[in-house]
Amino acid sequence: MFIVDTWPQALALVAGAILIGISKAGFGGGPGMLVPPLLALFIEDARIAVGLLLPLLLATDVFALRFYWGRWDKRNVVPILGGAVIGIVAGTVLLDELDPDQLRKAIGLLAIVLGGMQLLRNRLVPASKVMHPIPWLGVAAGVVCGIGSTLAHQGGVPVTLYLLPQQLDAPTFVGTTTAIFFFVNGAKLAPYIARDMIPKEALLTDLCLLPVVYLGTLLGVRLNKVVPREWFLRVILWFVLAAGVKLLLG
Repeated sequence: MFIVDTWPQALALVAGAILIGISKAGFGGGPGMLVPPLLALFIEDARIAVGLLLPLLLATDVFALRFYWGRWDKRNVVPILGGAVIGIVAGTVLLDELDPDQLRKAIGLLAIVLGGMQLLRNRLVPASKVMHPIPWLGVAAGVVCGIGSTLAHQGGVPVTLYLLPQQLDAPTFVGTTTAIFFFVNGAKLAPYIARDMIPKEALLTDLCLLPVVYLGTLLGVRLNKVVPREWFLRVILWFVLAAGVKLLLG
């Protein structure tokens, strides 16, 4: 009936749902980056591990979009989504070429590369540097986002690194990223379903996990008040790197 067979798998799913909730409560995408490699460690079929997450991510996107409707920056959304379409097509081609074990290693590699980029974000994007939207660079960020998101739901880092130097106000930044990932995640539904990556057992599991995501959001709000944000994100990112190394080493 459900996608899990063991207690470790169940605990990994609960932890993943909590991390998704925390990421929606003001901690950005950092906690969410740990979820795909975490599930790939415990669920034997990496395709199912990836597919299982998509309905949960879409549900949180829909919820967030209600609060930020119309707050996105079209100058950024259009080129990034144009690139994302190319990236999703390329990522889908890669999905067809990779067997589950190779996909697991790809998830690990993306976790290491993108987790490392997130850790070095302040060096890659100095706070003093202000940049206006550059369409071709937005398209490039979208391509990387589309590939990373299709293979492992890891598309946030390139988009964030592109948007941060523009110093958008908080509602516009969140509205822009929310709109982008609502479209990107929605566009992945068809190829995932066509490849049987979201079986009905996964949907039933997701339905049970939705309340856990909500509890994770409440926990995230609480953590935001008592835990230093940068310290918490750094700890999470080191776990992302560790999980990535473990996946690569098998």
